[in-house]
Amino acid sequence: MSSLQALKTEFIRIYEGVASRRGLPTIFGRIMAVFFLEERELNQKELADLTRYSVSSVSRALDQMARMGLVHKHRSPSGDYSVYHMSVDLGDLAVSGLRTWVEQAEINRREVEGLRKKLESARIRKGEKAEAGHLDGMLKRFEEKLQLILRVMREGIEQLERLMA
Repeated sequence: MSSLQALKTEFIRIYEGVASRRGLPTIFGRIMAVFFLEERELNQKELADLTRYSVSSVSRALDQMARMGLVHKHRSPSGDYSVYHMSVDLGDLAVSGLRTWVEQAEINRREVEGLRKKLESARIRKGEKAEAGHLDGMLKRFEEKLQLILRVMREGIEQLERLMA
């Protein structure tokens, strides 16, 4: 294997990890990496050859990726077969991942806020007042830090979007 091919293979492995860390199948990462490396439309057979997955595995993955908006499918100029291209670039994928993280963190923030409200309305026994106060303080600090992180993340996403436009 040439050193250039080894570097391309390493890039593909890196992108498999990107997909895996986002909760996606590694085949998605391999397909995306191949699209980034090739910078052209590809059909299922070409993708199967370049990814070393079977045509049927590539076909299933492409169907899922199309439903997710990651790839776009259309007929080849001859109309004989379908070709695919990436619908998003690396920046779009990064922003999408950050937005997903922010959405999940916002859910956690609301859950903590709800827990604090339950604690405020709970009937706490005399002997548990200090422990309840400690829990309330910890939850409040957690919520405040999460709000700060969310604000910074949202601002960062907006800045990334402006820079990539």
